[in-house]
Amino acid sequence: MSDQRSLREYLRRYAAGEIPREEMIETVAGWDFEESDWEEGHIEPSHQDNTYDVVAGAALLGDITREDLEEIHRRHTARRG
Repeated sequence: MSDQRSLREYLRRYAAGEIPREEMIETVAGWDFEESDWEEGHIEPSHQDNTYDVVAGAALLGDITREDLEEIHRRHTARRG
């Protein structure tokens, strides 16, 4: 679980070099993701900051690497048991 309010902002801070990689992976893997609330005509739920789609979008934008995304997914899945 995370004490951060906005996953999007947390990942922005990581991309800016403010957060170490391992800390980012561990924090995001433990994040309480919200269900995506899709609206027609939007590529992603831009009004939501705490969905797994935000993590995937960060990978597409190059803010995190594909390896980061895979490790986040692996750890997140392992925690759900």
